[in-house]
Parts: sequence; structure tokens; C-alpha cells
Amino acid sequence: MERNYHSLYDNKIFMGGAADVEEMEKNEMIDVVIDLRGEATGCAYHQSQAEWIQIPLGDNSTESHHCGGGKGRTGTVAAGTLLALGLVSDLEDAEARAKSIRPVIDIKPVQKEALAKIFTT
Repeated sequence: MERNYHSLYDNKIFMGGAADVEEMEKNEMIDVVIDLRGEATGCAYHQSQAEWIQIPLGDNSTESHHCGGGKGRTGTVAAGTLLALGLVSDLEDAEARAKSIRPVIDIKPVQKEALAKIFTT
């Protein structure tokens, strides 16, 4: 069975879209869901037993109603996580590593600017 979500780090941190939450919880036994969708009113998997934490991020998406597909916002947080964990040397490495793990990642220019502000030394 093909998984639509990916392990960002050591099978402990996973990334995917809203539609992947149920599969991640069942297959990986995740216990926390960080939901980046500002438009969400609850966990995408309604029977979830995981702790649901909403950290709403705008994505300036041209797609209808912020698709929740795990591309822009997920990519931004994935790149930031890789930087924060010291697993990459710079923003370009972080984006490339995140995309190598989850090819659909599409970090928007405004999201790259935000990362640069946070991780510039």
C-alpha cells in the first residue's frame, strides 16, 4: 500500500496532508497532530485519539480554500524543523532535503522569507 505521508525525521516526525492523518495515526501510532490549517475546526480524522494542536499558518495559496495537501505550510515547517534540529546547514539545504523526502512540497516565496528571518544568523 502506498503511503501519502512521509517520515521527516527518524520515523518520529511525520508530514502529510490533512487526508493523511487517519493513516498516520493507525500505521505510525502518532500521539500528536500539529494542524497548520487556519480554517480547520477540528482534527481531520474525527475519531483521532491523538492530541490535536492547531497552529494556523497562512499560505497565500491560489488553490481553493487552502487545500491542506501538505505542500506549502507543511514544507515550510519541515524545512524549519530540519534547520532547528541542525540536520541541514542552510535554508536551501533544508528545502532540498524536505523535497527529497516529500516531493510535492512547494514552499512559497513569502514562506521562504519567513524562514530566512527566523534562521538567519
